[in-house]
Amino acid sequence: MKLRPAIALALALLVAPTAAVVAHTALKSSSPASGSVLTEAPPALTLTFLQPTRLTSLMLVNTAGEQRLGFKPGGSALSFTTAKPGLVRGRNEIRWRALSQDGHVVEGSIILVLRAPRP
Repeated sequence: MKLRPAIALALALLVAPTAAVVAHTALKSSSPASGSVLTEAPPALTLTFLQPTRLTSLMLVNTAGEQRLGFKPGGSALSFTTAKPGLVRGRNEIRWRALSQDGHVVEGSIILVLRAPRP
């Protein structure tokens, strides 16, 4: 009966997927943070992911329309920064799309609100 534990262990290893296989990346943080209400436009926007990622698209959507943010897709990294993201007064949505290390496309967005400074 010593074979049963070995068989059970072998089956568990076959059935249980490894973390690397199922782990799609996710956005860890952004600076400014999603949901921030700002009184002046930030000098830069930084997205930080949980694992090295290849950012493939970065779009800004607001009352001025939809525009690509100034970044050039390149290799994998944990963080990506774009200078002067071009926020306008009101609601600004930054939509990102990335390719995770396991080959899956992941996407999301962050919301930033730009308000006039109080007098």
